[in-house]
Amino acid sequence: MTYVYLGLGANIEPQASLQTGITELRAAFGKVHLSPVYRAPAVGMDGADFLNMVVAFACPMSHAELVQWIREIETKHGRKRAAGLDIKPTSHGLDMDLLLFGQLVDVNANVPRADILTCAYVLQPLADIAPNLVHPAQGLTISQLNTACQFDQILWPTEYCF
Repeated sequence: MTYVYLGLGANIEPQASLQTGITELRAAFGKVHLSPVYRAPAVGMDGADFLNMVVAFACPMSHAELVQWIREIETKHGRKRAAGLDIKPTSHGLDMDLLLFGQLVDVNANVPRADILTCAYVLQPLADIAPNLVHPAQGLTISQLNTACQFDQILWPTEYCF
């Protein structure tokens, strides 16, 4: 089994969307560890604030199988992804992004996900749930990366518990 970390986010019915994602993850993988939930302004688009969190669990699937499963769950719950590289971000319900898949480093598969190093709404909850985890490409702990970051992004802790 491979230990994986996913970022979950939504700005359309965000609390219900995150709960749906957690329910699906628990049904498929059993025990799922949850970070605190943060509210963050939409980045690169006009829209309502997002709720974001990170989850972690042991996964018996291959990387490709997990990516396919994630897309199926997102689609099942109304997520529509536009094709193409220059598509402007839009508001959405459940979004599940694979952040880390064990120690896998694969630039073509975006693992580890670049957002870890560029988005406070990914790095902060990841640091909350796995501060001593070493980033497989950077060689620093998630806590060290979080301490060193200088993101120009605002996060607000929330009281949401799942």
